[in-house]
Amino acid sequence: MENSPTHTPPPVDTSKIKIEITAIDAPDYRIDFEMPAELVSEIYGRLKDGGFDYNVQQMTSLLTKICIDEGMIRFDKNSIWGPKPMPDSVPGIFSEDTPFVFSAIVDETPLEWIDNIESIPIKRRIFKANEELIENELFEQQLLFGSREAHIGVLAYGDEITCKATLRVVGKDEPEFSIDDCKIQIPKEGQPLIIGNFQCNAGDQLRNAQVGDNTICFELDNKHLELVLVNMTAERITPCQIEEVLKQYGTPNETILKTQIKLSLQRNFDRSNETMMRRQLFEYLLKTIDIPISSRIIDEHFVDLCKKEQGENELSEEDRSKLLKRAQKSVKKSLVISCFLKKFDIYINEQDIQQQICDIAESRRVRPEEIKEEFVSGGKMDTLAALVKEKKIFKHLLDKMVFSDIQ
Repeated sequence: MENSPTHTPPPVDTSKIKIEITAIDAPDYRIDFEMPAELVSEIYGRLKDGGFDYNVQQMTSLLTKICIDEGMIRFDKNSIWGPKPMPDSVPGIFSEDTPFVFSAIVDETPLEWIDNIESIPIKRRIFKANEELIENELFEQQLLFGSREAHIGVLAYGDEITCKATLRVVGKDEPEFSIDDCKIQIPKEGQPLIIGNFQCNAGDQLRNAQVGDNTICFELDNKHLELVLVNMTAERITPCQIEEVLKQYGTPNETILKTQIKLSLQRNFDRSNETMMRRQLFEYLLKTIDIPISSRIIDEHFVDLCKKEQGENELSEEDRSKLLKRAQKSVKKSLVISCFLKKFDIYINEQDIQQQICDIAESRRVRPEEIKEEFVSGGKMDTLAALVKEKKIFKHLLDKMVFSDIQ
């Protein structure tokens, strides 16, 4: 029901279109359309008189759009997925002097399903940049501008590795994230291992490890996780003098530099903390919002997942069961997000995407152009858009969050 002609159709009396709306499996409705032959001829004739010689495909698209627009006005209910061709029904095809007949299916998803949220419990970490942290970060800056040489053998604090990093919850096929050409600095004892916006206390497993493929196993939030690092290369860095750091940033003295570092530490912490809280928010919403989900949408998503996972071998029943659960969770999250986007009238633009790119670049200490190239070449721009949407929803729901501070 796309590829409609670009020309605006002439005004016609759409009240003549016969439309029958029937509730089927909740939350779906069937809409049957019949545009009378005289109305079909009138539209076609007006177009020809205006110099537009539409072919069968163009006329079919145009008549479908006119019917759908009128049908959604009469349907007068909120829809998230929008109208789609009715499965196993005969598609409408334009023929002059013949009624234009077809059927569509559409969901009804009232926004009232998300209105009953009173309070959302969120754990919030607290942070204060002390002198030790500032000195540590200053040394990190000395490493950043230090001299580098390729390294093989045992990894140590300050070494920087480049690899493909994939994080998975044990027992789940879908990764939490997968980053190509990911740069990771080996932390010292007591420091978190940081990968983009993610961090954990598993850095000790990399110190004294050999350069090469590594799998790090750890627990976080009562989940067993595996961080798989492959295609690894490493560099050993000799830290530069503080004067070189001042020169690189154009900072007049060490005192001002430390103030800038303090602000940067807080900004990075806030970004990481919000990521953690945002994850809690959507886990809570998915658990507590009982919203009707169209089985046909789940089925469509399930079929797509099976095609991606199947390869040359048939999927086992266990595999299919896992994929079905993934499809159900994914569709529900998309539905909940879409409802909030409509409720709060949220839109995203190019500036939002660029800001998200800059945020990721700052957290990884790379140029924004590198992040953009990673997401564009990997076909992951939709992931950036999804992050922006989640952030905006998070901000709109802040007044409903009840925070408990943790160390």
